[in-house]
Amino acid sequence: MTGSQLIIYITAAFLLIYIPVAGKYFRLLNTLLHEIGHVLASFVSGGGIYHVHLFRDTSGVAYTTTSNRLTSIITSLAGYPFASAAAFAAYWATINGYTEWLYYVLFIILAFSLLFWVRNWFGFFWIIAFLAGTTAVYRYAPDEILAMYIYLITAVLLVESVRSSWVILYLSIVSPQKAGDATALKKFTGISCRLWGLVFFLQALYFGVYLTGKFLTG
Repeated sequence: MTGSQLIIYITAAFLLIYIPVAGKYFRLLNTLLHEIGHVLASFVSGGGIYHVHLFRDTSGVAYTTTSNRLTSIITSLAGYPFASAAAFAAYWATINGYTEWLYYVLFIILAFSLLFWVRNWFGFFWIIAFLAGTTAVYRYAPDEILAMYIYLITAVLLVESVRSSWVILYLSIVSPQKAGDATALKKFTGISCRLWGLVFFLQALYFGVYLTGKFLTG
């Protein structure tokens, strides 16, 4: 992928996420990765995992248990950074020519989530639809179309990781009681949810802009 192609795909992804139905269809992949971040953080910190719900408005919830305040903080903190890191890793893979491997990783993530984590009907059917659509492209589309599809998904992850973190920053300022992870972290730490919202946005901006820029110039 060239630098000009990268800019084209990022622009296309930005436009795509605002298209009714199709935009939400692709944005939910970022939501799933966000919730997986919570799930993995809970698991490695000794907490319990119940299930994940994905919703039509592209929001999601990871139902977990934590053993103490520290593990609660770790679990609440993990969602946005994990989604940003996943978007960055996907871009690294595409830039270095691992688009086919990226399909396999995506398939494993979706299949594993379907089998073990996602437990509401909307999330269940969304994963099946995404798996079916992506597999159809992989099996029947020419290699060039598959590469374009993977590039677009990667761009959506990158754009949506930044956009969603901006939304949480905005909510932490105008409606701090409804700012999701930032609100939870204020409860556990006593630190303003506005500061947590800023932390989430800055880390996403770092991954989404600075590191991508380094790829383009390096």
